[in-house]
Amino acid sequence: MVDVFDEVEEQLAQDRYQEAFKKYGPWALGVALFIILGASGWAGFNAWNDGRHERASDAFFAAIDFRDAGNSDQASAAFDTLREAGPSGYTTLALMQQASLALDAGENEEAANLFDQAAASTGDAVIRDLATLKAVWARWDQLSFADVEIRLSAMAAGETPYRALALETIGVAAYRAGDFDRARLEFSEIASPMAPDGTVGRRAYNALSLLNSLDARAASETSDDTETPAAGEAGND
Repeated sequence: MVDVFDEVEEQLAQDRYQEAFKKYGPWALGVALFIILGASGWAGFNAWNDGRHERASDAFFAAIDFRDAGNSDQASAAFDTLREAGPSGYTTLALMQQASLALDAGENEEAANLFDQAAASTGDAVIRDLATLKAVWARWDQLSFADVEIRLSAMAAGETPYRALALETIGVAAYRAGDFDRARLEFSEIASPMAPDGTVGRRAYNALSLLNSLDARAASETSDDTETPAAGEAGND
């Protein structure tokens, strides 16, 4: 009798499993297929993306080889292709290299435009600041002190790797404009023999020394003019 009850219970359990499978089986199968296909798709995308970056890397260094060999036209064409079809990071690098080629060819405005495009194309603050600085340097003869200040003031005020160069550039622009007080202010921010490698700091220190010597010379000339009597006055004495 017990065996009969066991068989009945087993049959009822099987019926419940079959009913549950009919109800939920397609959903479970769909979820499983989604997971399998998703994993396969992700692996495929990663493989494609890795291959794309490898091809871009090879193309970039091939363009560098053209540049180093003096084949500027081939290098520019290779960078142009990379800029149009490469991943975003290589697009920025290609723009920077094309800008440098334009500078070497004396095409300063074209170089400045390319540096501006490079700055706009990247989310990397370090590369953006470098491209912005180089765009200013490329347009140096066309920019007023106000233009330089507008472009570099945020960089000069922040804690960035190119802060000292931004301050120096603003200081030189102020000096060129005859605003020696402003130039002194900018150079004083970075004048230190202990600056990284000492290079920018030493240049700022030398610039301050020059400004101080100009002040001393101006003061001396003013003093001489004040103390020297006019010719008529000297004769009357």
